[in-house]
Amino acid sequence: TTQGKVLWNDAKLDLAVVKVDKTGLTAAELGDSDQVRVGDIAIAIGNPLGLEFQKSVTQGIISGLDRTIQTEKETMTGLMQTDASINPGNSGGPLLNEKGQVIGINSAKVSSAEGIGFSIPINTAKPIIEQVIKSGNFEKVTLGIKGIDVTTFESSTGTDLAADEGVYIVEVVSDTPAQKSGIQAGDVIVKVGNDETPTMTDLNKVLYKYKSGQSTKVTVNRSGKEVTVDIKF
Repeated sequence: TTQGKVLWNDAKLDLAVVKVDKTGLTAAELGDSDQVRVGDIAIAIGNPLGLEFQKSVTQGIISGLDRTIQTEKETMTGLMQTDASINPGNSGGPLLNEKGQVIGINSAKVSSAEGIGFSIPINTAKPIIEQVIKSGNFEKVTLGIKGIDVTTFESSTGTDLAADEGVYIVEVVSDTPAQKSGIQAGDVIVKVGNDETPTMTDLNKVLYKYKSGQSTKVTVNRSGKEVTVDIKF
């Protein structure tokens, strides 16, 4: 048992970085989750159902990629699906490839079905980890908007927007990158850089790729027309 310090966390991503002051620990090698394909071997390690079954290892394959699931609080996107047995208590444990490299972080399972578990791709966490190692903490860039998924906005208000998906901007906060770039309330963000943003979770994930001072292009749907603006974080 040792004390840990939370350096960073994001409930929307279901991830946290915890630091422990110990030496002599062997670090796991991180793989490249962008190279993972359906049918690849997947090995999960964790403590299913608590410490009674700690350090359990299960094996399966990658059953699907880029999955979206709805949890009690959030919509999680971009997940890897595996039939390696994942149970409560496996969360936070690694999903490994056949070389023993970490390709994912086990996160959730479908309780109404067998053999359907989900992991967060390790590449989602890599930029956060790298910045924490370099500077001791992580500072996320912000756009300066208050937004909501287009599908949620349409179903709750009964309106039909020109964009089929994206993040509807309810409000643009003054003196922020979004306001300075000319983004307006009512716009729908559909792309940041080359990354599409069909949901708020996707937008949230894309922003982890950028650092303060960097610039990129943001594409919005404005009354049916696509408008691209330059934004500096």
